[in-house]
Formats: sequence, C-alpha cells, structure tokens
Amino acid sequence: MRNDRAARAYLGDAEIILGEARESLRAGHSHRVIRKCQEAAELAIKGLFRLWGVEQPKSHLLGRAIRRELVRQKALNSETADRLASDADSLALDREPAFYGSPEGVPAGELFEREDAEEALEKASRALSIVRDAFTRYRQGPP
Repeated sequence: MRNDRAARAYLGDAEIILGEARESLRAGHSHRVIRKCQEAAELAIKGLFRLWGVEQPKSHLLGRAIRRELVRQKALNSETADRLASDADSLALDREPAFYGSPEGVPAGELFEREDAEEALEKASRALSIVRDAFTRYRQGPP
C-alpha cells in the first residue's frame, strides 16, 4: 500500500539514525556504527518501497527486491539499483555480527575497526542519498 506520509517518516528516522552512527564513530564504537548504518539504510529503502506502493520485504537483505521491484516501478534505474542493492546487502550481512559478535565468541566490539565503520558510513550515506533523489523524482512526477 502506498503511503507518502509513512514513507517520509521512514526517511526522516533514517536520517536521525545516520546521525547516531556518526556520533558512534566519534565515540570509537565501530560495531555500533555498523548497526546504525544498516538500520538507517534499511529504513530509508523500505520507505522508498512504501512510497511506490511496493510490499516491503520481511528481511534485512533487500538487494533482490531492490533490483526487481524498484527498477520495475521505475523508482531507480538498473545501475543505481545495483549500487543500492549491493550496499544494502553488504550492510545487512554485517548486521548480525555487529550485534552479537562472532560464532566463535569474539565480542562485536572487537570485530570491527574504524575503517570498517567508515566504509559502512559511506555505504549508508550513499543509500540515503539515492533514496532522497528517488523521493524528489517521485514528487516531480513523470517527465
């Protein structure tokens, strides 16, 4: 179901969460940056699904649905969808270890370095930028 108000709220919350990720980076909590970046990207992308009236995937892995549904709806071109899908799935794969640590018992705080956190911030920032652009194009209507 299409819901512009809810979609905008998702994007607004994603912006706040991305700010929290930046604060975590400043505090030196790399694993928290990973978690927040994944959350921000997922929420923004699910807002885009909602904006276009596409059922939101019930998964953290959004790549397949991004490539299939958002390209079909013409919310994104295939090149942009591939970039967004790759970033979103990469962040999602790091989500669980960033929360719970490794299966071998290494705590989450020891698994990720600052470089990992900076890369996650870059991916999440790019995801939110893509989503913002798609929101703007949606509001402008067809060419």
